[in-house]
Amino acid sequence: MKAPDISPLLLEKYLLDQCTQEEKALVEAWYASLKGETRYLDHLPDAESHEIRDDTFRNIHAELKPVGEQPVRMLHWRWITGLAASVLLVLGLYFINPFKKISQLTVTEQLEEKADTDLTRFANEGHRIVIHRLPDGSSVSMHPDAVITYPKNFDDDKRLVAFTGEGFFDITKDKTRPFMIQSGEMVIRVLGTSFNVKAPVAQKVFQVDVVTGTVEVTTPGTEKKPQQVILKPKQQALFEIASRKLISQHIPEQVRKEIYEPVSVVFEETPLNNAIQQLEKRFNVSISLSDPEISRCSVTANFESQPLAGILEMLCTTLEASYTISGKNIIISGTPCE
Repeated sequence: MKAPDISPLLLEKYLLDQCTQEEKALVEAWYASLKGETRYLDHLPDAESHEIRDDTFRNIHAELKPVGEQPVRMLHWRWITGLAASVLLVLGLYFINPFKKISQLTVTEQLEEKADTDLTRFANEGHRIVIHRLPDGSSVSMHPDAVITYPKNFDDDKRLVAFTGEGFFDITKDKTRPFMIQSGEMVIRVLGTSFNVKAPVAQKVFQVDVVTGTVEVTTPGTEKKPQQVILKPKQQALFEIASRKLISQHIPEQVRKEIYEPVSVVFEETPLNNAIQQLEKRFNVSISLSDPEISRCSVTANFESQPLAGILEMLCTTLEASYTISGKNIIISGTPCE
């Protein structure tokens, strides 16, 4: 009997116990139909089969200890129900080589398998935030010293990126091609959303702050067991490198916004000093002028839902000036207005 069509996203909802009663019944009917069809993955398009395998390996690896590890622990009945269909899908793959760890290559390893000529590497070697565009239309607002590596053309079933430093990602939605970012040992998986990543090589704690959409963060844990958190808007993940501790929490409320958060602000013949004071009140930064005489310039502009980087670019273009940024300290350089 041929198994009915079912989406990988519905399977993922089932594994996370987020299905409605109707969806749950559909998944369980699908599983019952698999008893005579062990090669069900072969009937799916490549993109869907890869996505099911990705989710399957991640969930099974999170719940089962490596082969040979004792003692064997009993699984709760809810997990047995949720993982039964997934186990059936990968059981044949596992027994091809029972000593191979149930996991796939990391994002970085998959990128390393590609020829250098097929990869793009961009490093922000300047002193301002640079907006870098990706092949799928996504963008990354990269802070100084940030580095990103990705294929010149993303694969048909996934979008893989390696990233270090700090950057704000605005990802184009594509349900058929999950977007995955690896920073050190931290892996971020999204379909379409916006979030900020702080992962400089020398930093002791990596941080992911979500602005829109949903983000999944996976990191190694103790005893080779992975950790995973699902983040919603206004939530963040913190991964402590030394202890390999991963936590999620609501982003603490604060009076001033972070650099990547959008604001709306209007300047009408506003003296530059006053404009700077307004920006400092809105954002968690300190702004200074290389030449105090520049403060005599005035600014007229209407910024609608813009992050600080976008506002600074427009201000500096208007004033024929430039800016440098180091952490939360910003210096605007230019010549006094006539």
